[in-house]
Amino acid sequence: QSMTALARLGEFRCFGLPILVGASRKRFISTVTPAEPDRRLGGSIAAHLIAAQNGAGIIRAHDVAETVQALRVAAAIGEQE
Repeated sequence: QSMTALARLGEFRCFGLPILVGASRKRFISTVTPAEPDRRLGGSIAAHLIAAQNGAGIIRAHDVAETVQALRVAAAIGEQE
């Protein structure tokens, strides 16, 4: 359900409210790549990048610096298009 919600996040934008996502270290990540919570950084960042691309305006993360770096790089790449 979590992956479906992230993939279809843009559908919630019709409500005109900010969208918050907190996928950091969540269990659904280990259904794709089994790992303990402290080993889910890559999956957390991937989920947050997709969430931001699909309309999330607020991201709650455990690994703030790494998540901010990934979001900034993704935004900079997007500006090159």
